Amino acid sequence: MSAVRIAADVALAAGVIAQLVCCLGVWWMRDVFDRLHFAAAGTTVGPVLIGIAVALTGFSSASGTVQALTAVAFLALFNPVLTHATARSARRLIHGDLDPVGTQEGNRPGPPDAAASEDES
Repeated sequence: MSAVRIAADVALAAGVIAQLVCCLGVWWMRDVFDRLHFAAAGTTVGPVLIGIAVALTGFSSASGTVQALTAVAFLALFNPVLTHATARSARRLIHGDLDPVGTQEGNRPGPPDAAASEDES
């Protein structure tokens, strides 16, 4: 076996293990945000490692390798956007708004001149 084949096998095994760990994390965690953390890692770490293994082995043709690497790049590019949007939606459903926890309607931080004008009224 060549060094490239061994590196591809290691990357493939690491990608599969990463996917299994992420699946267990999604199953084990109780909070939606913790589950989202593992789901986001599952759509980034594992596919990137598997994509590296595909690139190292050369897949079956050059076009297959390009398609696999394009899919990995697509996941790596859009995963943070999708994760952020999902977290914002979950935050809005759980807390009713996107304000930090602990702020109240009358106790929101703002510019100093806004607070002074409220006191004068």
